[in-house]
Amino acid sequence: MAKKFFAVFLLTATLLIVGQASNAEAGRVTVGYYSDGTPAVLLTHTIAGGRNNFSCDVIAGGDYLHYVFFMARGGPYYRNSWPAEGYVYGGSSPVAARIWEYVQNN
Repeated sequence: MAKKFFAVFLLTATLLIVGQASNAEAGRVTVGYYSDGTPAVLLTHTIAGGRNNFSCDVIAGGDYLHYVFFMARGGPYYRNSWPAEGYVYGGSSPVAARIWEYVQNN
């Protein structure tokens, strides 16, 4: 009986550890590259707000950028801490467009 309990305990502990490791990795999603080739990695656990009005953080190289998305004049608009801003689909920031689309689809 004790051997069976220990085996079940060991299996449960292993599954919990593996589950936590995969969740940590799921918190980072590459959402494109900036014009200098630096990858933009969305920290999904920082997404706060609704689908049309939210904020989030991105890692670019070693820098953290804070983004805010909201509706303005009928379309999605963004601002970040670089500072950069514009309409999501204005063509100036494919990264902003990919962040917007990630939030809309998840």
